[in-house]
Amino acid sequence: MGSLSFGEVAGQRMKLGLLLHDPEEEHDCFSDNTHISHLYDAVGIQNVYLGRYTRLDGSVVEGPSLAQVIAEKDPALDSEIQALLADTVSKMDVIVARAEGGEAYDQQIGEGNTEGNAVVQAAIDGLIAQTRGIERAVAVLNLGDVVTIEDSDSLSNPDAVFE
Repeated sequence: MGSLSFGEVAGQRMKLGLLLHDPEEEHDCFSDNTHISHLYDAVGIQNVYLGRYTRLDGSVVEGPSLAQVIAEKDPALDSEIQALLADTVSKMDVIVARAEGGEAYDQQIGEGNTEGNAVVQAAIDGLIAQTRGIERAVAVLNLGDVVTIEDSDSLSNPDAVFE
């Protein structure tokens, strides 16, 4: 969850394209569905944490969840993580709304598109914030020796992208 949030989606899939303003760096550059991919990456992370999935027919599949485990050890942290996950999904919804309104993701990350860039950056910031919550969950569960979160030069060392 942390590596997907931080290293993969926020870093490799979003920030890199935003730094370069390069439509070829978007996730689904050929199908122009990047906005949907990013949204459902965030929803998928949320589903895993909550142990819940809503099928296309609207029925819900539920099972044991990481949220339950964290809530037993630190209820405030569980509430915080749930809020962070919901915030990220909400920020991804803004990207989707803009894309469905006629501004494709590659236009949102385009050079000079201050508003579009800010919307994408807000979603990146949401992913980073939820990663920090996930890192605290790893600490609460004493899994620091077992779980590592993938880093991303795009986020941790953006100058390296231009070298």
